[in-house]
Amino acid sequence: MTKFNETVRYKKPRSLMRKSMMRFVVCIAALFVLAAPAFYLLTKNYYAEDMADLIDAVQAGKDIPMMDLEEDIMKGIMLQYLLVTALLFIGIMLTIRLMSKKLWQPFDKTLRIVESFKLENMKVPFLPKSDVKEFERLTDALHKMMKKDIETYVAQKEFTENASHELQTPLAIFQTKLELLLQQPELTAEQANIIQDLFQMTSRLSHLNRSLLLLAKIDNRQFDTMERIQLEQFVDSLLPSLDSISGQLHIYRQYSKKPLRINANRILLESMVNNLFINAVRHNTPDGTVTVSIDDNRLTISNTSAEPPLSPSLIFRRFYRPTQNKSGNGLGLAIVKAICDYHGWTIEYQYTGNQHCFVVSFG
Repeated sequence: MTKFNETVRYKKPRSLMRKSMMRFVVCIAALFVLAAPAFYLLTKNYYAEDMADLIDAVQAGKDIPMMDLEEDIMKGIMLQYLLVTALLFIGIMLTIRLMSKKLWQPFDKTLRIVESFKLENMKVPFLPKSDVKEFERLTDALHKMMKKDIETYVAQKEFTENASHELQTPLAIFQTKLELLLQQPELTAEQANIIQDLFQMTSRLSHLNRSLLLLAKIDNRQFDTMERIQLEQFVDSLLPSLDSISGQLHIYRQYSKKPLRINANRILLESMVNNLFINAVRHNTPDGTVTVSIDDNRLTISNTSAEPPLSPSLIFRRFYRPTQNKSGNGLGLAIVKAICDYHGWTIEYQYTGNQHCFVVSFG
């Protein structure tokens, strides 16, 4: 019994053209049926009435009454033509507005679902079924494409994370060996310089590796521990350690009177503030300033700089670095963007008064 019911409910997909034509024909047929009384009245008033009077007069042997059959016929034909034209126009409009809207409804639902699809969620959304062949083909193609994209995305993330894990230990050992070499008493100045250069290079590689590993963990949503944090106190606790890298720069704090409390992962929040502060120091001018502002549910870190405005569409891309500055690995701001996306915050770049400003909005 169940199989029979499933068979009855199943609709074989048909082409969009065929379904549109069928609906149009049904609509026109229904309109003509509903308009049959109008055709009957036109025929009776402009054809049948005069013909009946003529037949009655002939049968009764009376004189033929005065009538203008030609005028009545022309009026009747024109009225019927206008009626048919009106019915066709109404049928076309109904088909386009009402029936076509219902016919294209699965396509519209699919489009809205695809527009909201996010690759980082790693979940293929459910796409609505349709009894239109073209829509079914589109749904199948989109489902396969999104599934393949997710598989590729997962494979790339796994590769990045695994590669970062595997590189961490060899890099640490390499740095340790270089430190031991630097402590050898018989080293010449030239040899020491070479080893020092290698040590700096491995330090950059190790930092790059840690950054990639952090991005992979953020993408994998491995920081699920959230807590309530008062942002002013949190930033103040980080500033002493950040002062050591600021050199001769002047650091200013501008806090609103009302404390700002946010829900955040403490490790990621610290990484975000550190990266923004390091970026402000790295791209600053000698004896410049770094300003940390907290107000209106926002955190703003700005710095003086001799560099021109940056591209807002490129600044948060991974490995992007302005051509005039080659320091860093180009992942700091990408990490900041990933942390903001992870928490549902927004970050934007502004350039006002010869200052580069990064504004994080928490809600």
